[in-house]
Amino acid sequence: MTIERWRIFLFFFIASITLKISADEEWQEIVKFGTEAEITILIQKLKTDASYSGELDSEFVNLARNTKNQKILVGVLSFFGNKAKDGLEDKALSILENRENETPEAVSAAVEYFGKIKGREAVSVLKDVIDNGLPDFRGQSIRAIGKAADKDNADDIAAYLIDLYENRDPGPGNNGVLIEALGEIGSKNAVSFLADIVKNAEDSSSLRIAAINALSKIGDGLDAIMTALSATEPSVRTAAAGALGTFSGSQVDDAIIENFRDSFFRVRAAAAKSAGQRKLASAVPYLKYRAEKDEALVVKEESIKALGQIGTADALNALETFFSESKNPDKIRILAAEMLLNNKPDAYVENIIVTMDDAQKKRQNTLYNGFLRVLSTAKSSKLEDLARRFFASGAASEKTCALDITLNNKFSSLKDQVAALTDKKNGSLAAKAEKVLANL
Repeated sequence: MTIERWRIFLFFFIASITLKISADEEWQEIVKFGTEAEITILIQKLKTDASYSGELDSEFVNLARNTKNQKILVGVLSFFGNKAKDGLEDKALSILENRENETPEAVSAAVEYFGKIKGREAVSVLKDVIDNGLPDFRGQSIRAIGKAADKDNADDIAAYLIDLYENRDPGPGNNGVLIEALGEIGSKNAVSFLADIVKNAEDSSSLRIAAINALSKIGDGLDAIMTALSATEPSVRTAAAGALGTFSGSQVDDAIIENFRDSFFRVRAAAAKSAGQRKLASAVPYLKYRAEKDEALVVKEESIKALGQIGTADALNALETFFSESKNPDKIRILAAEMLLNNKPDAYVENIIVTMDDAQKKRQNTLYNGFLRVLSTAKSSKLEDLARRFFASGAASEKTCALDITLNNKFSSLKDQVAALTDKKNGSLAAKAEKVLANL
């Protein structure tokens, strides 16, 4: 890099840091002095700002503890919950303990906060909300207490929820929520209870599906799931086929293969997904057939994904065929390219670039943009020339792809090209280029 280019790079790098400091100072002033609307806008921005690393957290904690403005309080609790940040446990506990004097929005935000941070210190007060609180918060509290469980209290919380289901009343519509919570808890003590629900054909399909998903999370209760594969309701069979991927053994593998023959397309899609999770090489011929012949696009897509997860030589050969044959739908060709890049990027990237360029010449925009997307997330030293080409003459979408490629592959040799895009005349590209430059 020449001295002049170093000067350009340092200028833009220092400018980006200065802008960041200025933004932090402005945000801090908003937290300290801003109106309800200004703080709400800032919170919404920070929720999606990947560069935010907690610089204002202490200010937000002080604000939540002291403000009388309920909308600000709810906003901060929601923000901390969204980011799974500790620091507001005392405030959230206070709200729940004094819930009769708090707004419903604040109580709801406090319950949600403990669920998001998995706060075990709230278990007793959440039980109190479930047993003695307003019905409106019961389902939300059941969900939160499931997330708050850990290895020390999981069995006790599971027993409490099972007793609530069997001997008391979780409240209208909350049986499914309670079953889902048992899956989150992961206690083996809940397996028998959940298996009985799965096997009971008189229970609603939604409860049986919730119980199948819970057993899948716990990793137990295979006999019940195998029984559910023969259910008359297609949705129950679909859930059971999808749960097989978390189990192992020849019985499971045989059941996955058998479910490719189910007449309901979602069962076949779920079987493909489970085959991918299991990396089931014996499923490759079935997946090839389904990817080519099935009438349902979702089955084709799940079969392509599964072939990518399995990644054997036969699976990759099949993917290469699906990618290269122009008769295949664009979505299938793009997905096959993505799976090839996930497995052996150096082996396939050059052919994908050639095919992408051909699609552009033929004005096959959907195909071109799809290949552009999958190349932007790939990792290969062979992508450097493509990034360099896009920086030199590409459109905005291509320059965006070049920035992603440069960052993903840490192509420090392209710093000059990235720095050139930080000029504000490049609009949104400039902001992205600044972030890439800071992380190279």
